[in-house]
Amino acid sequence: MLFDYCLGNPAFNIAEKNNIAGTGGNTTLYKTVARNDFKRVKDGGSLVLITLKGIIPDLIDGFFKDYQVDYIHLMDNIVVWPYNTCFFSVTKKPRTSPPKIIGGLAAKIYSHNADDCFPFVYYASSNAGLNHKFNSSKPNRVIRQLPGRGRDSFTYDYTDIEVDTDWKFAFYVLESKKSYTVTNEPVYGGTICYITTSTKEEAEKLRLFTQKNKVFAEYIRRMNIKGHAFGLRNIKKFDLNQIVTGEEIPIEWGITDQDLTDSIKFENDITEDRNRVKALGEVFTPTSLVDYILDHISQHDQNAFDGTKTFLDSMCGDGQFLLGVANRQFGNADNIYGIDLTPANVDAATRRTGSKNIVCGDSLSYEFSNIEKDTNPLFVFP
Repeated sequence: MLFDYCLGNPAFNIAEKNNIAGTGGNTTLYKTVARNDFKRVKDGGSLVLITLKGIIPDLIDGFFKDYQVDYIHLMDNIVVWPYNTCFFSVTKKPRTSPPKIIGGLAAKIYSHNADDCFPFVYYASSNAGLNHKFNSSKPNRVIRQLPGRGRDSFTYDYTDIEVDTDWKFAFYVLESKKSYTVTNEPVYGGTICYITTSTKEEAEKLRLFTQKNKVFAEYIRRMNIKGHAFGLRNIKKFDLNQIVTGEEIPIEWGITDQDLTDSIKFENDITEDRNRVKALGEVFTPTSLVDYILDHISQHDQNAFDGTKTFLDSMCGDGQFLLGVANRQFGNADNIYGIDLTPANVDAATRRTGSKNIVCGDSLSYEFSNIEKDTNPLFVFP
């Protein structure tokens, strides 16, 4: 069975081998869930999900590159939880226009187009994971470790890898400003990032900007990025010559006073059971965020909730999204469907929504081949 809409928050409560507690923040599993749900969407139908921002490359030029990504909302203009998430809509039809990045301040600064951004190098492996790349008999001397905790200077090593000797602003992903380094020596080491520049002066200006710029700091805060300097990874590049004190707002970003107004704080009506969070990985979606996302669906498709469209939440939890859909259809629940691993969640979702189409199963393998046969009568709304 195919659906007009597959929607929800697939962060938790899916099974992947022994991973009963859901994705656990694993971007690969987010991609697996999104791709699996997209197979359930009709031609012309849409997939609308909340996921980690790590899925964005898959939307831009990965699995979904030939399909119409309607928008990617960076969720930076709303305050609802501390997770680095976005929500997006993909329609199952050929792509005719580039994905639209929306949100607040971040939509002016963020880009996933490498041509728009500073040249960013990231050695994602740990130092131990790179040990096989180094040996004192190898020809190329490189900086393997930057200054940091317990170190006031570089640590060098030797490798076969040839690394550029351009001027660069280098830093560790999650370390303090102590690692911020300007150098033209080759750098190759675990969890190190750097941006190359044409001159030493430009590299110094980029370091100054990273340390001092209040708009950049606000961008980092709103995007929930853990490593401050790591937020340079996807920002739109700008002329570094305009930076003098570090506090200058790049002209290229077009920032207005409106962009800097406070984010909207959503009411969070969900009380987390920490034991369930630890055991099952469950964090339910606040009603305010559900409504916000359903509003975006309505803006994109005025007929979305006219009662003729089918909706599936394949990781429905206690039915937050499905209840939101039912409410917008004046209680009509005949066309809403759900899957969840936990019987208690299926029971709650069924009773809340009135739908007879909510089943207990694994989202990654369950198929609605015969809903009347497959629905567990223990969870049918009386």
